[in-house]
Amino acid sequence: MSPAEEAWNGLKRRLSQRVSEASYNIWIRPLTFHSFSNEVLYINCPNKFTAAWVRDHYLPLVRKEISASLGECLIKFISVEDSDAAKSAEGEERREGVERQLNLPTFSPNQLPVPKFCRWYTFEEFVVGESNRFAFEVCHSVAEKRRATATGEVVYLQSDSGLGKSHLAQAVGQHIYKRSPDKQLCYMSANEFTNQVVRAVKDGNLEGLKEKYRKDIDILLLEEVHALSGRTRTQAELSSTLDHLLNSGKVVILTSSRLPREIPKLDEGLRSRLDLGVITSINPPDYNTRLKIIKRKGKRYGIDIPMDVVEYMAEYLTGDIRRIEGAVVGLITRSSIQKRSIDIKLAGNILKDMVGEPEPLGLNNIISLITRHFNVSRDELRSNSRKRTVTLPRQIAMYLARIYTDETLEAIGREFKKDHATVSHAIKKIEEGFKKNTKIKHQIEYLKEQVEKERWK
Repeated sequence: MSPAEEAWNGLKRRLSQRVSEASYNIWIRPLTFHSFSNEVLYINCPNKFTAAWVRDHYLPLVRKEISASLGECLIKFISVEDSDAAKSAEGEERREGVERQLNLPTFSPNQLPVPKFCRWYTFEEFVVGESNRFAFEVCHSVAEKRRATATGEVVYLQSDSGLGKSHLAQAVGQHIYKRSPDKQLCYMSANEFTNQVVRAVKDGNLEGLKEKYRKDIDILLLEEVHALSGRTRTQAELSSTLDHLLNSGKVVILTSSRLPREIPKLDEGLRSRLDLGVITSINPPDYNTRLKIIKRKGKRYGIDIPMDVVEYMAEYLTGDIRRIEGAVVGLITRSSIQKRSIDIKLAGNILKDMVGEPEPLGLNNIISLITRHFNVSRDELRSNSRKRTVTLPRQIAMYLARIYTDETLEAIGREFKKDHATVSHAIKKIEEGFKKNTKIKHQIEYLKEQVEKERWK
């Protein structure tokens, strides 16, 4: 380890004591030393967003801390999504490909792309649920096979964006790569394959490209197959490549947002080849799977999200997994920046940003909640009863109605058959009890959380 790298690691240890645990886990821990040259310290960041955030919020602190060890120097935060940075360490990345998150690569017509995988896209990190179990089991089975089969293996993963098909495709590649480093993996998009064919034709080197794919590939991972629509020459070359790979007992993983029969302007010969293997669709995660995803994403950033918040977010964050992860990152980030604990209210703010304003609440929503919680009837709440078991729920209902609805005191009073003064007195009683009575305070806090949940139903 070089002195500069030692200095960087020491700086990270010091920063862990200077910033909150959440901020450190999200922004500082993922940073790694790249190099130190000509008085410039280069630091790797997981993506461009992180690089920009760290530069905007932590650069002065980093510069001050590192100057004690390296003197005055320029600091550059490099995103590993930056292709120029990737090219500067091509040989090293061949060995560390499974540890980096990079864009799908570019390459010359007579080269096969170096596999560059997201380090999180492994079978261990994939959250299995009813919506994706079959796809997971198929991919895992293919990756586990020790010997090539006579006819090869084809898996076609179909789903909308953000549901895990790229994760599974890369998981297959990483699993095989780690177990058999001598295997030749080719991971690319359909657009990249098209560019290869076009450049090879232009350079008069199509036969050379064919030879590379036939001799130098054990596993082909081809993303976004639907992008081949209407590309006749590329489709013909892919058909030829698939024939050779499958006849040689190789593994082919294909991903697409459409099933083969749904892709327009697709050659029937290629369509039939895509239909040869196992076709499996991945659906949006159900509630229980969303629970597991949110908990897993929180732990990835070193945060144990309270279970009531997990349940709250899982109920309303439907759709793709990227959206769920974005909500978790937003929750943790806002908690860190605002120095607030993670609770239902903070999660509600995140949901509002992501899915829009919640439905407005009416008096009926409040009353229904109170009757369920205190086991009292609407008639009892509207009665003249002075029993504590009735007056407290009635006062809390009035208090919550004033906070969460647009109703006036007069309108609230009419609902409970009380006058304006009675409603005003009830609200003041609850406000005083909130400050002085721990039991009432806890009750109100709990009910407020339940009201927040009601707003998103």
